[in-house]
Amino acid sequence: MRIEGKIWGSHPIWIDGEVQGTIDSASEVIIGEPAKVDAVIRASTIKIFGFVEGELFASKRIEIMSMGRVQGNVTNLTGCLVIHDGGIIEGKCSTATEEKMNKLLSQHAPKLLLDNSSNLPSEEQAIENKEKKPTLRSVTEIKGKENT
Repeated sequence: MRIEGKIWGSHPIWIDGEVQGTIDSASEVIIGEPAKVDAVIRASTIKIFGFVEGELFASKRIEIMSMGRVQGNVTNLTGCLVIHDGGIIEGKCSTATEEKMNKLLSQHAPKLLLDNSSNLPSEEQAIENKEKKPTLRSVTEIKGKENT
């Protein structure tokens, strides 16, 4: 599978295919061993088993597994980067304060994920709206009324 574009989520995201674009998650992003990702990734936790080219931002932890490879810059909190034996990072590793990480991550979360419950109508509102909708009539009914 190949995805080009933006991926957003509030739950863990596991990728085993190809992705080009951006990946934003309030939770965890896992890049599986067969994955090839060219993206900016922003998440709470990022685990790399496969290949990533791009920038990584994690508010909690970044973990490069033994088969994982990253080409690009990595930014996370102090002491929260783990590189297992065999894991590779080719790029700049930076640390940020919690405040700075929260600003970096919160700017990119879509509004519909932040406040999706307030826009949903209540059950009572849904019933009212259904009752207000005009009923569909056939062309024959309309023509019949015009002729009378």
